[in-house]
Amino acid sequence: MTKNRSRPDRFSDLTWTDIEEWAGGRIVSRGKSYQQQGRVSDLAMTEDGSLVAWVDGTERYATRVVMDEDGLPDSTCTCPYELDCKHGVAVVIEYLKRVENNQRVPQSKQDDDRLALLGGEDWDDEPAEAEYAMSEDFRQDVDDFLNGKTKAQLIELIHELAQQYPGLARDLSDRKQLISGDTKALVARLRQEICNIGDEPGWQNYWQNEGFPPDYSGIRKKLETLLEAGHADEVLTLGQELVTTGTLQVEQSHDEGETAMEVAACMPVIVEALDRSSLGPADKLAWALDAVLEDEYEICETFAEYLGRRHSESAWHTLADELLARVKRSKDAKNNTDFIRDYKRDELCNWAIHALERAGREAEIIPLCETEACKTGSYARLVELLFQERRFQDAERWIISGIRDLGGKWPGITAGLRDKLREIRTVEKDWPVVAAMQVEEFVRRPSQKTFTECKKACSRVKVWPNSRESLLRYLENGDLPWEQEDWPLPESGLDRPDADQRNRFPSIDDLIDIAIFEKKPDQVLRWYDQRPKDRFGRYGVSEDTIATAVQAYAPDRAVTFWKNMAEQLIAQVKPSAYQEAAKYLRKAGKVMSREERPAEWESYLKELRKQHFRKRRLMEILDGLDGKPIVKKRR
Repeated sequence: MTKNRSRPDRFSDLTWTDIEEWAGGRIVSRGKSYQQQGRVSDLAMTEDGSLVAWVDGTERYATRVVMDEDGLPDSTCTCPYELDCKHGVAVVIEYLKRVENNQRVPQSKQDDDRLALLGGEDWDDEPAEAEYAMSEDFRQDVDDFLNGKTKAQLIELIHELAQQYPGLARDLSDRKQLISGDTKALVARLRQEICNIGDEPGWQNYWQNEGFPPDYSGIRKKLETLLEAGHADEVLTLGQELVTTGTLQVEQSHDEGETAMEVAACMPVIVEALDRSSLGPADKLAWALDAVLEDEYEICETFAEYLGRRHSESAWHTLADELLARVKRSKDAKNNTDFIRDYKRDELCNWAIHALERAGREAEIIPLCETEACKTGSYARLVELLFQERRFQDAERWIISGIRDLGGKWPGITAGLRDKLREIRTVEKDWPVVAAMQVEEFVRRPSQKTFTECKKACSRVKVWPNSRESLLRYLENGDLPWEQEDWPLPESGLDRPDADQRNRFPSIDDLIDIAIFEKKPDQVLRWYDQRPKDRFGRYGVSEDTIATAVQAYAPDRAVTFWKNMAEQLIAQVKPSAYQEAAKYLRKAGKVMSREERPAEWESYLKELRKQHFRKRRLMEILDGLDGKPIVKKRR
């Protein structure tokens, strides 16, 4: 291929490793599949050296790819994902294949419609339809053509197009029925379409990354047409069926959210229909709220936005009364012997609080939360409200009550209550007690994070060196800090925790984690070498993290860690595992290069190739480690 020097080619040196670093293994696999299926068309290169093409997916998308400052691609697309999607990957691979086969890639026109679509101001608002917009010149050509036709010729042309595109005939029939006021047939057909699309499977054959999500765009357009004709109530009824059908389909799909996005794209039409419907103001709020409460897949978020709009105080007043009645009718979760938290009831109560706020009935909120705390154990919500009103004594009383009431049944909630009490002590500037409470939390939940919080709190009262030794001693042999000699902090006022009998001391993983935090690689290796062999590779700090921490102190140990991890992944004989192995091999190679031992590293890679030469995908990845581009340059 003869390259135009005015268009710099910055793509030809890309490796598979580069592309996977850019988009991720799964998206690369899908993009590669799209390219192999011939979905990329009209590929061109712009004056600035970027790529632009059409890619056929659920719809036809305009896609552009540029090279960023880091030497990796960066794509924009008119698909719902917009950035760095499988369509962008397909464009890059198509370009590289053409270069390898010495095929010419033309230069794009200055008025390329795709560039206008991708750079237009309205594209964020209408990504799905934007690619079909016509340029002004193109529209003028169409107008000139149609203006030259007689009525009979236009009718004949429409009949011809309707035979070629059946959807056009249905749209014309829909418009006729809407004009005549007869919507029954249109509603019946829409209802049938919703039912039919619900019978379609979602993403299929996800092991091979092949398949398509269902296309809801036709249904959305018909709903819009019906709404524009003034039939909001009919659209709202169909919307309820659409939510039910779409939810079931999302449940059965095996994609990464594509089906949910298709369903969600219809919801703004339903929200607009709700706003225009004949329902009363309070009933509209209740309809939207029910959609939100029943939504488990984030397809009804536009209804939550609707609830965030300005609505009349009287409507919120009515909804608040209805929600309070629903909360009262809810089953008391605490009466269950196992005390199973009722998250649905909690969510209902949160919306009741929201409605009370909008209705100007703030005085009812805390009494409601007090009742709910006793019935459902939702102490955290009550304490937060009391804290915001700076009613610290009341908040502390409910914290103590909640910790006593919940005991060990809900450790996450009780931990949050203790955190809030520590926050109150912080506001009161009772620093010794804050430090004591933080140490107790470290004993309950040893980690680098709680160790760091202990350091901050103890340093404030200038007892950190002694406290640090006590904390490490606890991790080594289980001696509680406050039972050790010369412990400098007071009691916290809460029940002190016992040493966790489930832990085996020394708590090696926590000691490694803290040694990494304190940048003491000798201690990292000391404790790593004492790890029980039965826990190897399954718990605690990963060997990758350990290797990273010690690479400057003990480069040979770090390289060995990374080699072993890579070889274990290669043994799985899976392309995804090869990609993960490449990350560790790359790290090991950088250390060997820094240690000026490139020949030794090349010898290791050569041996890997010899052992696994039948694994074609692995060979491609190893080529990427060498910095070899995907395109094989012709001599």
